[in-house]
Amino acid sequence: MWEYRWCPVLSLLLLTAGCISTLPPPATTYSFDRRCLSVSSELRSLPVSEGEQRQAPNTSVEKEAAVTLYSPIAIHIADVMDLLPLLDRMAELEMEHATPVDIDRVRRKLVTRLQLATLEVSGLVAEIECEVQRADQVQDRLKDIQTTRTTSQTILGVIFGGLANILSGGIGMATGAGDAGNIVSVTGGALEVLFGTSANFTKVRQEFSHPHNHLAAVWDGSHQSDFFSQRAWRFLTEPSVRDLEGHSLRDVMLQTWQEEGRLGEPGSVREKERKELLFGSGGVYDSEHLHVREAMLQQLESSIQLMHQELETLLREVLMRQAVEEET
Repeated sequence: MWEYRWCPVLSLLLLTAGCISTLPPPATTYSFDRRCLSVSSELRSLPVSEGEQRQAPNTSVEKEAAVTLYSPIAIHIADVMDLLPLLDRMAELEMEHATPVDIDRVRRKLVTRLQLATLEVSGLVAEIECEVQRADQVQDRLKDIQTTRTTSQTILGVIFGGLANILSGGIGMATGAGDAGNIVSVTGGALEVLFGTSANFTKVRQEFSHPHNHLAAVWDGSHQSDFFSQRAWRFLTEPSVRDLEGHSLRDVMLQTWQEEGRLGEPGSVREKERKELLFGSGGVYDSEHLHVREAMLQQLESSIQLMHQELETLLREVLMRQAVEEET
């Protein structure tokens, strides 16, 4: 009966070898990471002129004239992007019916700053999208390998089951009775169950590095110029003009991550492990963890994209007022 004694050992070896495996990361994983970095933070935060540099983050700017002529969204994005002094100056000239030359001079300067602000936002969006594609690339690789292994194990289970039935039937016909046929049948059935069930638990993992981690900056809540410019950080952390309860976009993201279970049950070991993995510099990922990281980055990207919408709103209102002036 040595066959019965070795069946549990064989099953354990097959389960441990076939269910979880860690793949070595390809060289492109790290080279691609370096290409996700955009221009230096010093260049992005460089003011166009000394007079436009904010004195303090919470400095209040006189904006009575701008509030009279422009929408709350236009005022909000102008304040976030350090354009409110220019916008307020142009609104004052418009209300004072200044000469078209004076108004046009301020308007051209404002439109130029709007273009630079749009480029800044586009660069940040492209950087985050690059990180999304990195995660998606590795996730596709792991899913392909996992699907191949699952299919192979399922086929092996069917083959072993069929061979066992054939052999046990042949032995039964040849001998008429005995334990040999039963042993073959039991062994084949055990292998069929083993490969059939292990196919559903096959998991492939890979080391994945992300030293430039935007999610960590959002989670920590402390501004880091390596990830976000001062203007982009203000847009994410200050109360949103679209939220009636005064929540910031960062508050909404953190709440969504918790409600959707991205980090696991609060206080659980799984939550602790995921926080270390997602908000660290990298680690061993499976396809599920990569999907979570990709989803969180996409939500961050969507929040940054709102800056584009508000900048477009401001530019549209400026150009519409210009068009009205030219018709009168």
